[in-house]
Amino acid sequence: MRLLIILGLMMSATAQAQELDPVFELFNSVGTIVVERLSDQHQWTANPERAAQGFLPASTFKIANSLIILETGVIEDPVSDTIAWDGVERGGSWDQDQSLRSAFRRSAVWAYQSWVREVGHDRMQELVSAMGYGNGDIGAPDSPDLFWLEGPLEISAQEQIDFLGRLYSRDLPFRADVMDRVIEIMEADRGDDWVIRAKTGWAIRDEPNTGWYVGWLETGDDVFFFAMNMELDFAEDDGRNRIRIARYALETVTGLDLSPED
Repeated sequence: MRLLIILGLMMSATAQAQELDPVFELFNSVGTIVVERLSDQHQWTANPERAAQGFLPASTFKIANSLIILETGVIEDPVSDTIAWDGVERGGSWDQDQSLRSAFRRSAVWAYQSWVREVGHDRMQELVSAMGYGNGDIGAPDSPDLFWLEGPLEISAQEQIDFLGRLYSRDLPFRADVMDRVIEIMEADRGDDWVIRAKTGWAIRDEPNTGWYVGWLETGDDVFFFAMNMELDFAEDDGRNRIRIARYALETVTGLDLSPED
């Protein structure tokens, strides 16, 4: 009888862990997503094996990067302080002066690379280690502005959830006002009774590419942290599915309509 009970619990846990798998089947994609509810730390997961695997964080590291840039005083105000465009034509909204807020929302890599060089390798390593971000490895000083794009820094979806939860709870080694400001610039969309704060990422050095969408959903009575990554094909330009899959998973879990605002 005891064995039957144990087997039943194991089967239930396995079923629960896989309950978001159909989300990726629906979009004909390979990936993982973890959703965790703040109130009871209940998790919904697709592909738990991949959720534990580390990948290049790419631009999702801009969340942690923004914390470090503000904490070290490289930027004082994320809205009014700007960095002058270096004149290199990269296309689109990158080719202009950037504030921390605009660079975050436009994912302007060049601006962040410039700020990271101002932070310096040793201070960056100190703070990445202190916050317990992923494997904590930013590599050698001779490549100070590539570690989140080309490695060796890696983070798993489960580790993203842990990091986001500590940021939301203001339980990271940064000043409270720094965390408040980063949380403010993370706002990606909102509806009548919900707010999404999040960041995309696209690691193009991997083969296949790795796409990310991480953050949290604030509802009227709870918060749902989420971290998804998936295989992407740069040539097919299927990066839009990052947000679609995450929203669909959140709708599945919460029952809310999270249709993007026009």
